[in-house]
Amino acid sequence: MAIHRGCHPILILHPIGKPKTRALRVSSKPGSRNSSNPPKKTLIFHGAKCPQPLDTVLKTFHALTKPHNVLFHKKNENLHPYENSESLEFLANKNECGLVAFGSHNKKRPNCVTLARIYNSELLDLVELMLLPPRDGETIPPFKELVMDVGLGLRPMMLFSGSPWDDPTSTAHIILKSALLDMFKGEETNQVDVEGLQYVMMVGAEEPQDGLSPIIHMRWYRVVTKRSGHKLPRVELQEVGPKFDFKVGRTRQAAPEVQKESMKQGKRPNEEARTKKNVTMDSMGDKIGRVHLGKQDLSDLQTRKMKGLKRRAGMESSDEEDEPSADMMEVDEVSSDEEIESHKKARKN
Repeated sequence: MAIHRGCHPILILHPIGKPKTRALRVSSKPGSRNSSNPPKKTLIFHGAKCPQPLDTVLKTFHALTKPHNVLFHKKNENLHPYENSESLEFLANKNECGLVAFGSHNKKRPNCVTLARIYNSELLDLVELMLLPPRDGETIPPFKELVMDVGLGLRPMMLFSGSPWDDPTSTAHIILKSALLDMFKGEETNQVDVEGLQYVMMVGAEEPQDGLSPIIHMRWYRVVTKRSGHKLPRVELQEVGPKFDFKVGRTRQAAPEVQKESMKQGKRPNEEARTKKNVTMDSMGDKIGRVHLGKQDLSDLQTRKMKGLKRRAGMESSDEEDEPSADMMEVDEVSSDEEIESHKKARKN
């Protein structure tokens, strides 16, 4: 179709009908609990002040969570998530983000990163990370000077080291671990390409001492494979990227009923709509089936022949050289009578 100068093409929009089934209505609803939905996006922005170390942290999170994030470059004043969460919820819902990484800086809490999660358009929980200066006297370089060589959309292998991560009484570490997994896990897949395992994200926690909060060490390593002379290569880790040390600050836990509701998982696309009887799944994910057999007819079952018993009785008598028992004599008599009758029938024929 030719379009003449001064004319504009007309775009015709056809209305889409409403979903007819309940399953389609639930899956098409924004924020529905369906495993086929894309991963959660992360909203990354900062407050009125953002020093260079804090800017490096936020841009590092932005680079490693692409393309599932939204980055704001302008400052946002009068935003206090712990005092009033309405502005945070509005920005997250407007940009369709389920995670928030907010950077703030003040005299009382310098270089602070607040991680928040949104559920059902409302704030679920909060955890605060206080960025510490490096111990070895080094400085956190600007993000432009960092070279990580991580491909777009690659998922890291995450390692949580330290006993605080396994402590059920440490609410702050439970929330922090869950938030980091939601942020960096990417898309869920059934198969993993070995070539895509290119870097490791290690989050280590020191042992708590004298009631103080343990320091959190965040490091990144590149996976390097070298020749080993065997079928499997030799794997080495090379440290890349910046070194971040944090201290856990304030936390806000979700209500128990809201937390329980948010942890429910919907049915997967390949899961059958109706569960089959006598089919279960074990802890390893293997399908186990139970088969019920009917009553078996044992009348036609072939038993052991008498010749075998006779031969066995003769072997036992020759080895032990004992007097045969009455039962064996009866078996021998019966077997001999059968042989005589069989010989007579053969002669008549």
